[in-house]
Amino acid sequence: MPKPDTRDFEERYSSCFLDLGVKTVAGLLIGSMMGSFFLHGYKKWPMYIGGGLGVGMAYKNCENSLNNFLLSMDPKACVIKKKP
Repeated sequence: MPKPDTRDFEERYSSCFLDLGVKTVAGLLIGSMMGSFFLHGYKKWPMYIGGGLGVGMAYKNCENSLNNFLLSMDPKACVIKKKP
């Protein structure tokens, strides 16, 4: 059973940028290796596809992490009080 994530919002937000960088660079590298292996030459479009997939995966992970944190908060603490 996985243990609950105890990071606060700032830690989750900053880890999103690290995740974005790692997955984008990994996608670019894998895309360029696959493109040169399968296409026998230097083509740019496999790198763009790999980088786009990396950005998409990082975005989805960040969205899930931040939504899990924000939805677990007490909704009564976020209510705007009306003036009497």
